[in-house]
Amino acid sequence: MPAQAFDDKERERFRKIVGVMEGATIEGERAAAREAAERLAAIHGMSVEEAIEETHPERDDGRISEAERRARRSDFEEWAAARMRMSEAFERAERYRYEMAKREAEARGLDKERPSRGPARPRTTSTYRPSRYRATDDDRFRLIAGLLRDGASLRRVADLADVSTNEVARIWLLIRG
Repeated sequence: MPAQAFDDKERERFRKIVGVMEGATIEGERAAAREAAERLAAIHGMSVEEAIEETHPERDDGRISEAERRARRSDFEEWAAARMRMSEAFERAERYRYEMAKREAEARGLDKERPSRGPARPRTTSTYRPSRYRATDDDRFRLIAGLLRDGASLRRVADLADVSTNEVARIWLLIRG
């Protein structure tokens, strides 16, 4: 019987069987996978070794075939090309926006001969100054009541309001009644 080539579905199935045959830790699994590989190879008129050569082109001399290399690279190359197109489109759009802003500035009277004020200085943020505001008892009451109405637990409200759980429970009883 002449050897028939594997179709894509059978090729993938045979590759999985060979993976189990070579990687299983239990001897029975390896033997069962070997029998399945022999049956599938016999259907195509090949020995197991011939079928492995056909379905595993990357095993030739430990090198990956050119076709396999192209197949592996194609996904990456498609992604890289799309990324490059997006970057180039973004750069073109930025260049266009810059040119339009420059033209608008010239139309408003920007003098080309007059030098600019120099490079822009980074803005400095003001330093943090603690507030002099101190929460009153009324403010704490409103905060605790609001948190309790929102469904926060007594301990969580006590942590957030920086009071004891007894104080939170007292306010809960007050707003409940």
